[in-house]
Amino acid sequence: MLPDELFHPLDLDDALEEAEKAGGRAAVVELLQRALDDPRAKGDETLPEYLDELIDQLTELKRYPEAIEATYRLIEVDESARLEELGAIAHLHALNGDHDAARGLLEELRGRSEPLDALMNTLVLANDLGDRETAVRWLTEDLRRGVSEGWDPDLVLIHRGHFRRLGGSDPRLEALVADYLPTVEQLGTKRLPTGPRLVHTGADPLEIERRMRADMTARILTPEGELIPWPPERNDTCWCGSVAKYKKCCGRPTI
Repeated sequence: MLPDELFHPLDLDDALEEAEKAGGRAAVVELLQRALDDPRAKGDETLPEYLDELIDQLTELKRYPEAIEATYRLIEVDESARLEELGAIAHLHALNGDHDAARGLLEELRGRSEPLDALMNTLVLANDLGDRETAVRWLTEDLRRGVSEGWDPDLVLIHRGHFRRLGGSDPRLEALVADYLPTVEQLGTKRLPTGPRLVHTGADPLEIERRMRADMTARILTPEGELIPWPPERNDTCWCGSVAKYKKCCGRPTI
């Protein structure tokens, strides 16, 4: 029986640290599962955060079916994250070797996700399933859509970068994108697209993160003129400079 002090609100941070010292990741997973299954945790606002931690730990342990189950539970708790988390489930299926399930889910999500989530799904297709040909075709479609729908230039640049990285070559598309992108301004030795920027140093990272999610025209710029890539991968080091993973730092669902 877990002590009452862990609940109302759910606060597992100290207990998780002790569990990791005592028994490693497996002990952390056991504590998270016990706490999240406890009726006292029902409806707690921190559930998404701890479910995300459980998914992370299970993934690191390569317990992919359990991670998939936990991700579906996260969707039940936070319905607004459904499309993003379904993409994460596709990634987990791929890691588990269930390539048909992963591909089917990615194709189902095609056309339903926001541009950034759709890009993540395309990269799962290219990197985890090894289907660069289809990924390039999807990126081609998205680049044309981005130009026709007036996407933020930075977002178009990111898509074009992955298009080129994966071996895409289409002179007409390149010309179309080049005509769409705004003129660039010289800033030191770097050339960056013009447009609104948020300088993160000296500002509140979480507030910047909220604005990034709410306003697709916002972009993070360092004082040195470096445009930080967006969006971060879930397991990348967070853009704010911490040593934590993005999904456990500024990218937490509760932000």
